[in-house]
Amino acid sequence: MSDQFPNIGFEDQLRLLQAGDERAIEAFVAQYEPYIRRAIRFRIKDAALMAAADSVDVCQSVLGGFLLRLSAGDYVLHSEADLRGLLMSIAKKKFSMLRRRESAEKRDRAKTHSLENIPEVTGHSQSPEAGLELTELAMRVQQRLTAHEWELLQKRRSGKSWNEIEDELKVSATVLKKRLSRAIHRVAVELGIEL
Repeated sequence: MSDQFPNIGFEDQLRLLQAGDERAIEAFVAQYEPYIRRAIRFRIKDAALMAAADSVDVCQSVLGGFLLRLSAGDYVLHSEADLRGLLMSIAKKKFSMLRRRESAEKRDRAKTHSLENIPEVTGHSQSPEAGLELTELAMRVQQRLTAHEWELLQKRRSGKSWNEIEDELKVSATVLKKRLSRAIHRVAVELGIEL
């Protein structure tokens, strides 16, 4: 991310992503999409999973899930190395889920679904368009959140800590964090995104 925003630090870049900044999302996708696709492409070929999904499907699932959970405040990252490690971990998990799903007994290829069932996110686009697709995905997520969930997400996106939100809303930070995490999970299920 530092290539796209040379004058700001890593934490500020993460805050822009968490806030849903369109330019930050586009820069993030431009930098990390090739990294994830390159890492997962060979695994898919080696496992003969090309008919079920390709590196674009896995990549979009990884990036979309990461941005959703980042917005919910689920991740604490201190460096770009932490981010790369997290993205690779998510990609490996998605690949393993795909491989398990495909190797299940009596697999009916007619029922196969890619990792993403959202038309706006499944395109085989390159980085600028992918960033816009993820921005569209973020808007669809926002539309599915209740007013209270949206308010909580906005407080997190604005950079408030869970303790600050707890003091403001007079509700336990643990409860609030679980509410937002469950809301993000619910919306992800509604949109067909595996976190």
